[in-house]
Amino acid sequence: MASALGLRLRRLREAKKLTLQQVADAVGCTKAYIWELEMKEGQRPSAERVHALAKVLGVTMEDVMGDTLDKVPQASPEDVQFFREYAGMADEEKQRYRQALDLMFGSRKDEAGKA
Repeated sequence: MASALGLRLRRLREAKKLTLQQVADAVGCTKAYIWELEMKEGQRPSAERVHALAKVLGVTMEDVMGDTLDKVPQASPEDVQFFREYAGMADEEKQRYRQALDLMFGSRKDEAGKA
């Protein structure tokens, strides 16, 4: 039976459309080890391994271990990945994204003023 860590790890891996072998190669371990992390109870990867997994999956170590996703259960792996990419953008690029969203969906400020 998979642990909470294993279930999260598998969801994050599948959200990135990565195979067990691709993750194993990127992290520097065996495919069997990644499978064990995902499928077996009681797995305790080292901090270095969790860091490598987080980097490959495009999330934080907290996301892999469960802190962030547990605190915000409505955040899907895709939501987390999008936010991480957004957070890494230059301010000008973030502004263009916000403007595009305002054009498509309207401004939240406008909605707040109508209430």
